[in-house]
Amino acid sequence: MADQLKFFSQEWCDAAREAVNNNKEVYKGFKDPNSFTNKMEFRTIGGPASTLEWNEGQVASWSAGAIDASELAMILEGNLDTWQAAAAGNEQGGKLLMQGKIKFIKGPMSAAIENANALNNFLLSWGAVATDWNA
Repeated sequence: MADQLKFFSQEWCDAAREAVNNNKEVYKGFKDPNSFTNKMEFRTIGGPASTLEWNEGQVASWSAGAIDASELAMILEGNLDTWQAAAAGNEQGGKLLMQGKIKFIKGPMSAAIENANALNNFLLSWGAVATDWNA
């Protein structure tokens, strides 16, 4: 267990940023990757959160914790089991979103629909990080 990183810790965010940026399917999954530049937050219900900054379809920074919602373009929330299922490839992110297991707290749902392949591969990239899911 010592080699696993605590989910949404700064060390986990650093490793996940590298995994996402190395997964070319994420970039290819965007409708228009060059215009995908924003800040977003991923939250775990009753658990940790993390904040990402995208720059032209690449994760420029990923930090543990939340920031002021007014600075964010999007906020997505799910329970720990949902994030774990998506990372393991057991469920696609787009499907989890349509089932209401991933909730759009802030931002246009159209962005998730248009970029569903990017979301699926983004979440699947999390599986490349040895993760301690006991947040």
